[in-house]
Order: sequence, then structure tokens, then C-alpha cells
Amino acid sequence: MGVVMLILGIALAVGIMLFVNKTEKISKDVATLFIASFLVGLVLEIFTFNYTTYENIGQSLNKSESIITFNGTEADSSNSNYRAQKETGNEKTAFLVGIHNINSKVNDIYIEPDKMMGKVKVDIAYQDEVFTKNTPLADSDLYVVSGVESTEHIRVHLAGKVSAIKLRLEPSSEGVQNANVKVGVNQGIPFNFKAYRLIIVVLVLFALALIYKYRNLNYAGKKSKKVRRIAIASLLVVQVLFSFFLANAQKDAEDPFLFEKKTKMVSEYDQYQKLAMAFTKGQTNLDGLSNNGSVEKRELDVLKGLKDPYKPQIRDDETKKQRVSYAWDYAYNDGHYYTYYGPVPVIFTFLPFYAISGAMLTTRVVTLLFVIIISLLMCLLVHNIAKRRKLNMWTVIGVMAASLSSIFLTSVFNGAKIYELSPLGGLVCILAGINLVYEGVHRENKNTLFLSLGALAFALAVGCKASFLLASIVVLPLILNYLASKGNSDIKNKFARYFANIFSKVNIKTILAVAAPYVVVGILLMIYNQVRFGSPFDFGVAHQLTVYDTSYFKLTSVSKLGTVIQNGLFRLPTTSANFPFLNLPDAGITYHGYIFAMAGIGVFVYPFIWAFVGVPVTVKNSLKNSKDKAFVIAAAIMALVLCYVTIVMGGPSFRYSLDFGWAFAIPSIFVIFAVEEWARKKNVLRQALLGIFVVLAATIIINTLISFNTTFNNLHEMRPDIYYDLFNTVMFWR
Repeated sequence: MGVVMLILGIALAVGIMLFVNKTEKISKDVATLFIASFLVGLVLEIFTFNYTTYENIGQSLNKSESIITFNGTEADSSNSNYRAQKETGNEKTAFLVGIHNINSKVNDIYIEPDKMMGKVKVDIAYQDEVFTKNTPLADSDLYVVSGVESTEHIRVHLAGKVSAIKLRLEPSSEGVQNANVKVGVNQGIPFNFKAYRLIIVVLVLFALALIYKYRNLNYAGKKSKKVRRIAIASLLVVQVLFSFFLANAQKDAEDPFLFEKKTKMVSEYDQYQKLAMAFTKGQTNLDGLSNNGSVEKRELDVLKGLKDPYKPQIRDDETKKQRVSYAWDYAYNDGHYYTYYGPVPVIFTFLPFYAISGAMLTTRVVTLLFVIIISLLMCLLVHNIAKRRKLNMWTVIGVMAASLSSIFLTSVFNGAKIYELSPLGGLVCILAGINLVYEGVHRENKNTLFLSLGALAFALAVGCKASFLLASIVVLPLILNYLASKGNSDIKNKFARYFANIFSKVNIKTILAVAAPYVVVGILLMIYNQVRFGSPFDFGVAHQLTVYDTSYFKLTSVSKLGTVIQNGLFRLPTTSANFPFLNLPDAGITYHGYIFAMAGIGVFVYPFIWAFVGVPVTVKNSLKNSKDKAFVIAAAIMALVLCYVTIVMGGPSFRYSLDFGWAFAIPSIFVIFAVEEWARKKNVLRQALLGIFVVLAATIIINTLISFNTTFNNLHEMRPDIYYDLFNTVMFWR
């Protein structure tokens, strides 16, 4: 009966859609489309997504259950066929339950754990008509979570009548000795109406219906203005809500989200919070801000006594001998702790808020704020590129969504520490700078103001992360070509005339306006570095107290090129039959010498970035006489350079992809738009739009699934109630 209901739900849903689409008398207005989407979602929720509820109907099954009480080493059962005992001999506590004399087909096993048990890993062994001896169920992903009803029923697919089942229950909570557990077989899976699943399905169907209704709208046309604004606003709302969910769910329950507790003020491990407090005290080092000042002073004295504190073996041996620790991943110089990340994110967030209110923002809320700003700026960039072209509205909206999905924004919420915040701050500045410069060279007035503000944004990006100095090269061709177009030199040599036009008298004001922010910010950063490390060009990277001496890692390490290509570009996720279906590989990196590696994927995992390979053709044809030609070439080159620099100097990691993912996305935007323009000329627009839609949708889906991966995401540990409820909601067929 369960399969019948599954098919019936799908058939009714398809029938409703066909009826609405084919019936001419029905007005296809927005309200009708929403009602139809709601009816389809409701039918799927009642029949298809809950088909397991109907599975036991019409079957003759023996049902049984027992309440089992564990009290220390003793176990008591309310059913004589249920025998229980405490497992001994292992480090972790586990409870064993044996169910005997079943003599029936078993469709589901019911386990309701005690509240104190939290998340419980379940191992099942069984005897049926094929396996007459205890045989483990080949499923390592079985968990039940206290209080989460959707996890309490485990469907099993055993052969014929089952004689016995043995359960091993291992709680995640430590020290559980006493517990009450309810266990049963063939209790029947209750109807589980999921409101949030219904809402998501209805909204997705409604969005698809609107896309179909307005499928021929031109993005820059007057008719599309209202629909375009609603679509972009909806996209950003979804992005913000999803980001907030990830940010809030991946933190310890006792940790604050908005402000640090007054009694705590700063985290012992949060360098940016400490730097904000240090600035208010007139210092650049992070000394004296720890809750254990005397311990910190002893640590620093030990480090100062070392001949070379940056050699990890020497440092670790001596600190162990002296029975002290040291601040992990800080920069150290001449008896002081510093941070080797740029101060700009602190200056614009933590510091002013702390100076005015006396409260310290959490890094998690600043991370979320930066993600929201980046989302707005990325959509604005796509809009600025698209508004001067004749493009299908949904291509542009889809490219916005795919761009947000492919620049690794959802990778930052697990740790939400300085490692994520520094590149996020830099990316805010970079995208702001690109938007300002791009708009500045294309507009008819106030060009100098836009270019100057863009230069300021790029200069501030260097104050977030030193390697982002390279990012300015992305817009350099736009600025140079703009200046060259303003000159009027009559020099015959084309190359000489180009530079003569750039530095012509008419451009002096603009050149100074662009150069001034770099000079001012550069001088301030050099003074900052001089005070800390005795050199204006030393950002502190070589002073790290980490797993290796970074002073030996050079940009000339071309032997790492294979590692860069494999891990930065083509590292694929592993697949699973269970939600979230994709997981980040966490394998070690094969290289002759140490290289830092964490879970990660390559940029080409996202189908949207596949368009990157079409840059040469796009530049040659679609952008042949465009102002954007050099911009796209510079962005493509810089994407590869930043990928190389990031992995050679830092190693491959999911969060490090923030440094270069955006640079791959920019050329991909132009290529996708060029494909549509080509298809329009060749009269194959419909087929091209379908292909583009599939690529963009696949990118969004892959990013969403990877956001829930258990290799890097801690949601399954921090909030197992949310994760495993979502797990069972998605895998309704399991």
C-alpha cells in the first residue's frame, strides 16, 4: 500500500499541473499559480512524502513493544521477549537490547531514547529466513535523537519472517548510566506532516511556475522591472535566511550569537576581539588581554628564551619541558603576541562598536554580516554587467544565485573565526571595489569619484589580507583603458600612444585620485607593520606559531603545481546514498614535504565554473570590441594566480577557497551571458536557456548539499535534533 500511495501522490501532482496548464478557462495569474503550487505540494506531503505511513496497511504483522529500564549495571524489561543488558569492556557506554520470538515480517523498529541520552547511534543485527545467524545490518548511519520523532522509526528490509533482532544503543552524551528506553517492532510509522517541507516545496514550485510564466522577459526591459526586483529581493532573502540558519545552528548552545557575555568579554582564541581591545589600550600586540595574565607572561618568557621559536619541534619540546603552552596560530615577535591577519575588519566592526557601547560583538555575527554584504555586492555586480546587455531575465537571476553558490560563502560558519573573517572582509572590499570601478568606467559622469572610491576599497582589502594586493590587478585594465580613452596623443607608435594618453594632462586629477587611497592606506599599513615586526613589508606571516615554519614556504615552490591543480581545481566530493549525498574529502595531500590540508573541494565541482574554460572564445568573439575584454582576461589570470598563491603558501582547505573562488566566478558570468547572446543570434535560444538553467540549478543544489556535509559542517554535532530531523525529512523514502 505504501508504494501505491507514493505513486498516487506523484500522479495527482502531475495531474494538477497539467490541468492548470492545459485548461484555457483558468486564468494563469500569480494567485492561481500559487494556489496550484500549494495543492501540488499538499498532495505530495500527504501521499508521497508520507508513503511509509501506509506501508503496514493490509499486512499481517506481529506487533510488540517494551519499556526497558537501565539502572546502573541492572536492566529490567516490561516484555519477557525483550532482554537487555549494559555493555562492558568498552570506553563508551552502550546498551544492548535483544528482541526474541518475533516470528513475523518486520517493517520497522521503534526506539524512543531517554532525554538524557541525546543522539544515539544504533547498530542492528538480525536473524531472518535468509540469515539464520546474527548478521549486522550494513548501515553505519543509523541514529535516533531524543525528542525527534522522525528519527525514532527505523525501516528495515529483512527477508521473510524475522526470528530475532539485537540492538546496540550508544548515546553521544557521556556518563549515562541510568535510562528508560522504549523499544518496539512493527509499531507503524506515524503520519508526520512537515510544515517546513511543504513550504519549501510550494515555494520552489511557485518559483518554477513564475519562471515559466515570465520566461521571455528581457532583464533590462521596462516590463521586467517589477518582476526583476521581486525576484532579486526573494533570492537575497533566501540567501540571508539560509546563512543565518547555518550561522546559528553551527555553534555551541552556550555560546552567544550577538555579543560576548559581559563576564567573558572576549574569547581566549579570538584574535580580532583581542585586537579591538588592544587598540583601545593604545597597543598593537595582544599581550595582557588573556584571562590568565600570569600564565601568558610565563609563556612569552619561555618563547623569548628560544633561539628560534618558529621551529615547531624546538618550540614544542621546550614548552613541554617548561610545562607551559603557547597561543596557537598567533604571530610572535620579540616577546609579544600579534595577529598576522590584517586589522581592517576590526577597525570597521569590533572596534567602533566596543568603543561606543562597551560590548564586544561575536565573530559569528560579524561573519554573518560580511556574508550578507558580499551577497548584496555579488548580485549588484551581476546586475551591473547584465543591465547593458539584452539577456533573458531568468538567466541573470540564475547567474546571481549560482555566483553566490560558487564563491564558498557557506563554508565559513563552522569555525566562524579569524581564518574566515579576514578573507570575508577582504572579499567585501574587493567586490565593492569592482562594482565601483566597473560603474565608474561605464558611466557618463562622476567617473573620478567612483574610481577613487573603488581604489580605496581595493587598498582596504590589503588591510584584511596581504595577498589581496593582487586583486587590484583585476580592475587595472579597466582603469587604464578608461584613462587611455580620455587622452588625445598623436604619437604614431600604438604602444607609446596608449601610455601617452593614459598620462596625458587631462587624466592627472583622476590618476592622483586613484593613487591617493593606495598611498595613504599603504603608509598606514607599513607603519603598523614597522611597529610590530620592525619592517614595513612584514605582515607577520613568517612569525606564525603553527604546525610548520612558514618562512620556508615560497611562491617559487612550483613543484606544488600538481597539488594546486588537483586540490584547487579538480578535487571532487565523495558521494553517499544518504543525505546530504555529498561530503568533502579529507584525505592527506601527496607531496614531498609538509603541506597543510583540510577538507575541501576544487572550484570546478560547481558546474557554473565550468564556463571558465570558455573565456578564450568569449574574449575573441563576444567581447572583441568591448570595454570588458581586458577585465575578463585579468580576472581569469588572477583566478589562477590567486589559486596558486593560496595553496602554495597556505595549503588546500575549504575556507581558503574564499581567496580565489570569486575570481573564477567573474569570467564565468561573462561566458554564460555570451552563450545566451550567441544562441539568440543562432535561433537556438530555447535549447541554450534549458542547458544554462540545468547548469545553474545543479550549482545551487550542489552548494546546498555541501553546506550540510558532515566532514566540515558541525551541524550534526551541535544540533543533532535539527540535522537528523532534516535528514529524515529529505530521505522520506528511507
